[in-house]
Amino acid sequence: MEVPRAMTRRFVLALCALLVIPTFALAQDTSIPEHNRAELTEPPPRPGPGDVDERARRLVQAIAQDQPSLAHDFFLSREAFRAIKGIADPDGLYDRIFRMYEDDIHELHAQLGADASRAEFVRFEFSRRRAWVRLREESNRLPYWAQRHNWLVYRVGDEERRIEVRTMIAWDDRWYITHLSEFR
Repeated sequence: MEVPRAMTRRFVLALCALLVIPTFALAQDTSIPEHNRAELTEPPPRPGPGDVDERARRLVQAIAQDQPSLAHDFFLSREAFRAIKGIADPDGLYDRIFRMYEDDIHELHAQLGADASRAEFVRFEFSRRRAWVRLREESNRLPYWAQRHNWLVYRVGDEERRIEVRTMIAWDDRWYITHLSEFR
């Protein structure tokens, strides 16, 4: 069966609209940082730690006090997540991983038990497991630097302990958590 030329043309135009409109809407809604522009062909320099220690300190407080809201600014913002992810329902996925982050904080607090009130931040350690995530990898429409298997080091009394921070990504030149624990 032969498809009429007009139908083929309408299909191609509709397909182009699906590909172009989200990018156009993205440009209208969100300011895309230089380090995350879709047209990058080479990775920009990997961002330094910036204020990670300050936000990691608040994460330890959030865990110790069982108050996830103290560490909300260490998690990637909804707006940045929407800009990065090229999936049908980025808000649904965001809600899921944000809930996981808060649940992880509650679970870590429970694991500390009686030691919770004595937990003190020591340092944040970036691992060597890093990569430039290119356009279209991991269902994304913007590239970014990713850091995996990092460590939040804290102390209870004289004992140093560690919490793995599973995945962080850089939005512009600032690091954010997207998975505190393993994605489930």
